[in-house]
Amino acid sequence: MKTIITEEMRFRQRVVKYAIKHNNNAKAARRYHTSRQQVWRWRKKYDGTIKSLANKSRRPHSHPNQHTQEELGLIRYKHRYHRHEGLAQVYRKLRDAGYTRTYDSMCRQNKENEAK
Repeated sequence: MKTIITEEMRFRQRVVKYAIKHNNNAKAARRYHTSRQQVWRWRKKYDGTIKSLANKSRRPHSHPNQHTQEELGLIRYKHRYHRHEGLAQVYRKLRDAGYTRTYDSMCRQNKENEAK
């Protein structure tokens, strides 16, 4: 994907180059009407290319409360051997094995696994 060089990135590069030239973040911040801390952050990011000053995505790679692979494997294993006893019994066996999430969470994962 081609990165578009924005006016904001050009501005950041000018600020960083000025700060590097004068070796003074505060002086660059005063001249370009921004904060000293922001100039410091941009200098830390800057690797000599304008693309290094682009805004990066803050989107997480996965949901923080997502089930781990170990938990999913445990759910599949316990469901395989205890499904004839009912979901409540599967949940009790999971709790005994160290599963800490709710009953609804387990049921949701069972439905998703059966759909696959």
